[in-house]
Amino acid sequence: WMAELSIHKYLIDSLLYNFFIFSIINQYKEQRMIRVFTMKAVGKDFLAASWSPYLTEERKKLADRKKGERERQLFLGAEVLLNLSLQKVDARIPIPAKYKRNEHGKPYLEDCQGIYVNWSHSGDYVICAVADREVGIDLQYAGKEPKESLVRKLLQPDELRFYENEPEAEWQRLFYEYWAVKESFLKVLGTGFATPLDRFYVEFRKDSDVSDAVK
Repeated sequence: WMAELSIHKYLIDSLLYNFFIFSIINQYKEQRMIRVFTMKAVGKDFLAASWSPYLTEERKKLADRKKGERERQLFLGAEVLLNLSLQKVDARIPIPAKYKRNEHGKPYLEDCQGIYVNWSHSGDYVICAVADREVGIDLQYAGKEPKESLVRKLLQPDELRFYENEPEAEWQRLFYEYWAVKESFLKVLGTGFATPLDRFYVEFRKDSDVSDAVK
């Protein structure tokens, strides 16, 4: 019910994984540790006693504010996966872990130097990255054709030209790759969408190291 994903030692790793694309960005190429875990959250009863050791009381209370059962499962599942991941990497901190957020919402573990975490969810799944440097991760379900208005909102002029010059059959996959890389980049910065999308662009090059993607 929990899986660790194998990733290449790149600054950025974008993968198509069962109709999902995830991108992970780490602050340095020379990191000693970066691990990624995923779990299907939808369909699980995270309020059952067996999950209690992996959830804070605050998270349970906040989950009550979510509109639907699906959103509650993803919200709770993200913290469950965070704590399972910390156990898996032998972080040696009390579980459930306590964390605080910066002014833009990026989480940081409390009383734990040298371990950085980030998580995301999309579709039925949650995903979590644990690293020894600043890290950002994003997961996108890639099975839905994006609206043209959203494509033009997300992509900068150079990105849009590259996108439109690719075979049309590749557009849907490529759009979600752009989205995942952009969002994970904003997460590693710790600014989220407070950093305007026109302040940077993503350049994909055929047969090149994806670590050169963000400019």
